[in-house]
Amino acid sequence: MMNKLSNWFNQSIEAPTVDDVPHELELATAALMMEVARADFEQSEAERSLMLQKLGSRLKLTDEAVAGLLLLAQDASEEAHDLYSFTSIINERFTYPEKKQLVVNLWEIALADAHIDPQEDHIIRRIAGLLSVDHSDVIHARAKARDQ
Repeated sequence: MMNKLSNWFNQSIEAPTVDDVPHELELATAALMMEVARADFEQSEAERSLMLQKLGSRLKLTDEAVAGLLLLAQDASEEAHDLYSFTSIINERFTYPEKKQLVVNLWEIALADAHIDPQEDHIIRRIAGLLSVDHSDVIHARAKARDQ
């Protein structure tokens, strides 16, 4: 998996700088988004498009490069036995406001098809718990996502 990720990253980014976020962090972020999209057993085109948009703007990559990252994230998500492998990376590298923004993004993905499935709600709350995001911030994140 790491070789696939390394190859994808080297092909997708023109000239990485010292300030670039490590690849594992981006894969973990994409994998958590994928977990939410897969939670209701139906990944809609709206959810996929939103993930492409969010990851593309964050990484400043082409749609094709982000699509490759999503494929890796889907593989990682399917191979993972738990969410901890992804959330631990985010806990190490994200600030609390960045974690809250990620939770907003997860709610946006769940809302992309205009309906939050109970499984999506559950997985987002589990992720937020593993990220140590306060319950009140999870509720505010959901409201913020709904408003956008």
